[in-house]
Amino acid sequence: MPETDRIVIWPIYFDSRLSRNDGRRVSRRSAVKSPRLDEIAEAARLLDLDCTVEAKKAHPAAGWEKQGRVLVKKAGAPKSSILCDVCSKMKELRSTN
Repeated sequence: MPETDRIVIWPIYFDSRLSRNDGRRVSRRSAVKSPRLDEIAEAARLLDLDCTVEAKKAHPAAGWEKQGRVLVKKAGAPKSSILCDVCSKMKELRSTN
């Protein structure tokens, strides 16, 4: 599947310690501290999103830090909506553990 059919999700999108200028894409209230790639992938899977994990990838703004990324097949919803759903599911997973 070509990458244009996918939405790229980086862990920094959900990190409550970062500002929006530093790459956070969800509200600070919704964000989580130190999001992990496996948490993002698990949340996406629980939301029935077709996802692929690429562990050795670096965000363009932080090329020295290879946190990885999750590719999610476009589902017709805007990226911001998908990010909010994934973040909500991550918070739910953290509260149950």
